[in-house]
Amino acid sequence: MQYYDDEKIFTIRRSEKNHRLYDEEALNKIWKIMVYKEIGFELKEIKQILSVSNDKQKEFLRLRMKKIRDVVRKLQYQEDFISWILLYGMPQKPVENDNMTYLESLKALRKNKIDKYEIEYLIK
Repeated sequence: MQYYDDEKIFTIRRSEKNHRLYDEEALNKIWKIMVYKEIGFELKEIKQILSVSNDKQKEFLRLRMKKIRDVVRKLQYQEDFISWILLYGMPQKPVENDNMTYLESLKALRKNKIDKYEIEYLIK
């Protein structure tokens, strides 16, 4: 908790014997910090989130969710591509006569779809 105090996220009051005193507001902030950390926000982001209105906090959450979805889509594509390679082998590199660059060939491979039953078979 000293770290949050040092980072000016919130100030914790102290007793005469230097014990930390947590009021309801401090406990609410601690809870929010823990939730935002669980979601994957960095402490510098949490500090910023806590300083804005509820509407802006919701916008941070929407943006975080979009980032997560983008990562999930990318990982799903990679999983599908690995499955395709396991089923059909390493794709052949393009030959000069194909008039396709390596990047164009990869783009064409991205369009290959694999049946989810085939993927389940490969994982087992």
